Amino acid sequence: MYKPFSQADYKPSDKPKALYLRKSKKTRGKTEIETIESHLKQLTDFCKEQGWNDYVIYNDYVAKSTNVNRVEYKKMLEACLAGKHDLIIVTEESRLYRTVNEQTNVYEELKGTDIAILSIREGYIFPNDRNQFLTNIIRGAMNQQELENFAYRMNVKVLASAKEGVYVNKTPFGYVKDKDKLIPHPIESKTFRFIVDKVLEGYVIAEIIGQLNQLGYTTKSGKKWKDVGTITRMLSNRVYLGESHYYSKMFDEDVIRRDTHQSLLTIEEFQEVHNMIKSRSRNPQGIRYTKINTVLDRLVVCGKCGNRLPIHKSWTNKEGVTSYQVGKCQKVIGEYNEKKCPNKSISLNELLPHFYNAIESYKEALREEIKSVEIDTTNDKKISVMNHIKDIKNRIAEIQTEIQNAKSYLIKGILTEADYVGLVPPLEKDEKELKVTLEDNERLLASLSEYDRSTVIQNAIDLLSNIENESIEDQNRIYRLLFESLELVNTEDEFEIRLKEKDVSH
Repeated sequence: MYKPFSQADYKPSDKPKALYLRKSKKTRGKTEIETIESHLKQLTDFCKEQGWNDYVIYNDYVAKSTNVNRVEYKKMLEACLAGKHDLIIVTEESRLYRTVNEQTNVYEELKGTDIAILSIREGYIFPNDRNQFLTNIIRGAMNQQELENFAYRMNVKVLASAKEGVYVNKTPFGYVKDKDKLIPHPIESKTFRFIVDKVLEGYVIAEIIGQLNQLGYTTKSGKKWKDVGTITRMLSNRVYLGESHYYSKMFDEDVIRRDTHQSLLTIEEFQEVHNMIKSRSRNPQGIRYTKINTVLDRLVVCGKCGNRLPIHKSWTNKEGVTSYQVGKCQKVIGEYNEKKCPNKSISLNELLPHFYNAIESYKEALREEIKSVEIDTTNDKKISVMNHIKDIKNRIAEIQTEIQNAKSYLIKGILTEADYVGLVPPLEKDEKELKVTLEDNERLLASLSEYDRSTVIQNAIDLLSNIENESIEDQNRIYRLLFESLELVNTEDEFEIRLKEKDVSH
């Protein structure tokens, strides 16, 4: 059993003591006694009371106290085994281990040493004392059972709350929690709607990220937007439809409750956004792709259903010449997905002559078009910049309103001076940066030339004029620059290829 500190005849050496902490950082809802700052103070105060002024702190910040990947613990163990420490001090035994497996691992690591453990709460523990070993393991098993019982009770409570419609997950962007219920965040919800509207207008996520940062919109943590995946995952979260989803891993139960809070988009918008993002994926069918050194790499799609067709190595002859094959379409079609797409595979050697004939026909069509083309004064780039200028002006107006409201709240006593100082200067800084961005975009708008189809045609002709002398990689780059895809129809009854030109009007 434990040997209480006050009754133990053990006297530690003059070696530096190892103070070990294993606790999560202070978070909302945690009492002071549960924080790592409190544990550190307990340890240092205890050492001062004993006159131990020579110690080293090993501090493992972890998300969960059962996390076994402890860098600082390993560093401390190495120092102990090297003879630097012979006493490990913790606030309680559970800081070192919470399960019997962890406990036996610690005992095994300290086997054959004179290292002792001092728990401020329980007293001295001697891992190498044969008389203590069995009782220590029994006590460890009881601690583990207590931990598992606590986890069970917590999971039961959370699951019951989820079934009652309480939102129990992490607060998503665009919302704040008010008494376990989600309500729209006054600024984040506007940012979310901005993202949705821009997707529906046809902007890709990378472009939207640039606009968000230019307009001064930040993430939930107040940082700039940078990850496309973050926004893609956010837009696929059904919480924005007013739904609450919770999955209990312990009980393998999925809880779905609808209309638990105000939605930020409609089901029609949700589906449209999902379809638009999926259609933009470079590989929406999830085909396993390896780059192939051919002129048609990542260009061929099924002319029947639009499914991307992979190109893979077929075989290599004795001279080292490799043949390639365009794979057959794997998509299922029909009203009930009852049949496979009829598009067959084809050798690249068989496909390429048809492709080069199509290129020659395309060049000839371009030459004919350039003789009669009229200048198209529609300039999508200008429209895009004009819309961006409008967004910037709206954001500046929003900030000015927020500053005016803050001044009003300060006068009425709703905001303290400290809150006002923390709120208004950043807004004024954002307003100043936005005005600079506005000037830049207005200059850009003034400098833009009209979209000229004849210039585009001539550029395409120039690129294709000597393409046969380019390397395979450069040929593929040029083809992908000019064409969205090569649509292939290769069935029992039909063969056709179609070049789909890229839209370069913006």
